[in-house]
Amino acid sequence: MEYQLLHEGSNAVLKVCLQPGEHIKAESGAMVAKTGHLVIEGKMWGGAMNALKRSVLGGETFFFQEVSATEGAGEVLLAPSPPGDVKVIHISGGQDYFVKSGCMLAAMDQIEMDTKAQKLTSGLFSGAGLFVLHLKGNGGFAVSAFGAIMEIDIPPGEKYMVDNGHLVAWSGDTSYEIVKAGKNWVSSFTSGEGLGCMFTGPGRVYIQTRNPEAFGAWVRRFVPTTSG
Repeated sequence: MEYQLLHEGSNAVLKVCLQPGEHIKAESGAMVAKTGHLVIEGKMWGGAMNALKRSVLGGETFFFQEVSATEGAGEVLLAPSPPGDVKVIHISGGQDYFVKSGCMLAAMDQIEMDTKAQKLTSGLFSGAGLFVLHLKGNGGFAVSAFGAIMEIDIPPGEKYMVDNGHLVAWSGDTSYEIVKAGKNWVSSFTSGEGLGCMFTGPGRVYIQTRNPEAFGAWVRRFVPTTSG
């Protein structure tokens, strides 16, 4: 299986070349185009219970697309719904990652995915939700974002704060706590930042350069209101 990122940036597309017998799982509705003889099916990744947990608790779709090269080699183009970047993350040897709800795009078949509960305070205020996707196995998976994706490596013992609306994914060997963005509550909220996620290294964090909720609020400023 080979992949290539096309039009990286705000219009990113993931091109995946499948050899006979290979298949890839993708978010429902992510397919842009494919070779004619590739087979596409809707499946419950990990069985009905895991699919139900991802849908009800994790905010993901119940069914995933499985694109298979059962009738010969071919290619498939995958893209997220919002404009933004795509990043392929590789894991092996017991590594694991957590992915924010709505940022998962696709994964190789060797990747296992489940839904994990967060601490109540982290889930309520981190922007990631009470439940996040947990991925492990050997291979690669693709995440999508609103805007560009930045990769941040945090050295052991160091701390790095991320605005809660900019989180995409983080490695399982790091942890975070919810903190005030400013010196105190007044400076935090008057600065417009509020709360952030303070990560402690070692670990790796992927962030998006635009905040979907902040962008939505900005757009609403220009939408005419109706009276009546």
